[in-house]
Amino acid sequence: MPSQYMLLMDWDETITVGDTIHLVAEAAYDAHGTYSASPSGVPPWSDFSNAYMADYTAYQSSFGPRTSLEKELEFLTSSARIEQESVSRIEKAGLFKSVTAKHLQLQAAKVEMRPGFINVIRRCRSLGVMFGIFSVNWSQIFIRSALEQQYGAFDDVPVYCNEIEFDNEGKGTGILSRSEYVLRTGADKAMLVKQFLARNSGKKTVYVGDSTGDLHPLLDADVGVIMGGKKSLRETCERVGITIKDISLLDVMSPKDGRVLYCIREWNELLLHGPFADK
Repeated sequence: MPSQYMLLMDWDETITVGDTIHLVAEAAYDAHGTYSASPSGVPPWSDFSNAYMADYTAYQSSFGPRTSLEKELEFLTSSARIEQESVSRIEKAGLFKSVTAKHLQLQAAKVEMRPGFINVIRRCRSLGVMFGIFSVNWSQIFIRSALEQQYGAFDDVPVYCNEIEFDNEGKGTGILSRSEYVLRTGADKAMLVKQFLARNSGKKTVYVGDSTGDLHPLLDADVGVIMGGKKSLRETCERVGITIKDISLLDVMSPKDGRVLYCIREWNELLLHGPFADK
């Protein structure tokens, strides 16, 4: 029965057309009065982006060859240090000081969702399928607002991601990720997914993601589904021996193959093939 499954999803470039982290950053700059650099001396977003890429490139070079799946997963897990250093720079600069839920909601209105996403949600709702969104994004408020502004009530879809810390007046303190969990890497996602499943035992999982940051939960899922054709993820899979098949080749009755993932180009393909097929 399809209701034996849970649909677990990444957010950026899986549910959305593009990455949305820059929109969360724009909300912070709006609170300061300008996107490029505030009167209070907050650096432009490009400074943070460039520093992150420099750290990541150096880490990638120092890690060495990644010719096995084990090495690739180790590389992805250990990258948490790079992510934390980036967050620390942003906190030190005070970028998210004074940002409010209203700033985030205004930016959330700019999010473009992938076509067909809501069709899959409606189909799964009719089947009694449980959901979960797992993201390294910085704001649950932002994600939930984007969903609700476009689709109405979305209370049946829990959102797990980092959150901005707010003071008693509802203004950002400048601190990020003061939620009950911290999501920096795919390994963090996978751990949280396991905790989620422990509270809902007996369910099989379909995980949909788009990047190497989703590799841990994609491989852990009963059915791992890659959204789109991101070149970096496909090249990684080829390098470490993971086979990518079209979703039309999925047989839910066959035993799980831990080295096989399935691909879709749009959400509506899940209505044609797999455990949520509208037959």
